[in-house]
Amino acid sequence: MGNIKGRDMKETIDFVKKISAIRYEDLSDLAIEMAEKCLLDYIGCTYAGLSYESSNIVREFALENYAPGNCTIIGSGQKLVPGGACYTNGTTGHAVELDDCTNEGGGHPAVTIMPVVLAMAEETGASGKDVLTAIVAGYETFIRIGKASNYQSMFVRGFHPTALLGMFGATMAAAHLLDLNIEQAANAMGIVGSYVSGNLECYTDGSYTKRLHGGTSSSAGVTAALLAKKGYTGPKTILEGQRGFFHAYCMDPRLEELFKTGPLEIERVSFKPHACCRFNQAGIDAVLEIFEQNSIDWKKIQSILIELSETPYNIVGQPQEIKFNPKSAVDGQFSAPYSVAIACIENRAFLEEYTDESVKRPDVLECLKKITVKHSTELDRFFPESFPTRITITMEDGKNFVREVRYPKGDPENPLSWEDLLQKFDRCMVGSSMLQENKRKLIEYIRNLENAGDMKDITALLC
Repeated sequence: MGNIKGRDMKETIDFVKKISAIRYEDLSDLAIEMAEKCLLDYIGCTYAGLSYESSNIVREFALENYAPGNCTIIGSGQKLVPGGACYTNGTTGHAVELDDCTNEGGGHPAVTIMPVVLAMAEETGASGKDVLTAIVAGYETFIRIGKASNYQSMFVRGFHPTALLGMFGATMAAAHLLDLNIEQAANAMGIVGSYVSGNLECYTDGSYTKRLHGGTSSSAGVTAALLAKKGYTGPKTILEGQRGFFHAYCMDPRLEELFKTGPLEIERVSFKPHACCRFNQAGIDAVLEIFEQNSIDWKKIQSILIELSETPYNIVGQPQEIKFNPKSAVDGQFSAPYSVAIACIENRAFLEEYTDESVKRPDVLECLKKITVKHSTELDRFFPESFPTRITITMEDGKNFVREVRYPKGDPENPLSWEDLLQKFDRCMVGSSMLQENKRKLIEYIRNLENAGDMKDITALLC
């Protein structure tokens, strides 16, 4: 734990003032465009996750345990109170491991913030400009606290940054749409600080709990904001206090990151083209580039070496007995060797490549035997500004193919265009019951969200 003594113990209040001051007029064109991209991408990911068993269980649970309300359960005609809709939509959106992420901020903002924004827009009748502002405020909160937290240390201690940071991001997004004053918003941050949790022991056995973190975070954030509006109080030093967030969950925090000047953080969000952990994306890109540029038969590969920086190595490369013997889709999503193997065989790594059946294919198991995963200290210098991977493929005839990818497809330095995102959206929507005309309308509404008088036209399409 870093030393935070000697500060004025007003960081939470000052940070809340900074986030609360964000107005639509302050948003850059890029921030507005990114907010719209993030919303469309989140909706596509949520539709892709509707059929997953984990999503069905959570949806059934929410309908049994939350009251009916005004807030849409995506892909359903049913509506619940904000906490129930957020719990369901956040969990479903995180199921397919395709949701957006932030390299330097740590984690997946959309699945914690977008459920809140959609629910509270229906609850309050917010305009498109209000929604865009709340999205940006939520992302700014999530990523700034992530940077300040030195989030790599959370992974070391078994915490999932998405869950921890997402609760604060969800809270400030809700605070914007509820028009909370500074004291109320600070109370809301203090309240949600008591909810903060999110454990990653699920990496050891492929269980579902990581998917819950989008739902628990968004539900906790909206609940905290609604409690604060009614007058419930929370500690105003929840970030910097001696029993606060940075002390309890982080090592060597950098509180100055909360207040650094610069572009809005949403401008540097990354999108995923592959349906797995972001730490696997660069390796998949490297494999696809090698296969695209060379005539390679994967069966004639002698060996494949995957080199990763330390944090990705510990998450998608270890423990090897699990990463090389995946038993479920979740295991595959968080396995570097599986992701490389399936990319070699199928030349893609989308939803069909991450199923309970695909991880047990005989050809995949054969390819896995050719793979080695190592930690490269040389790559450590790039993390967390980027998540680099080096792939070396050695053929039976002795030829070597080496590709190092520092910025995987979807990073700000290697971005997905609107056309790329729309193609991803279409692939996510395969199998959904939404009519083609309604998909067209949804895309048009979101790409022009600043002109929307309220969100009813959009949320009606999500039923």
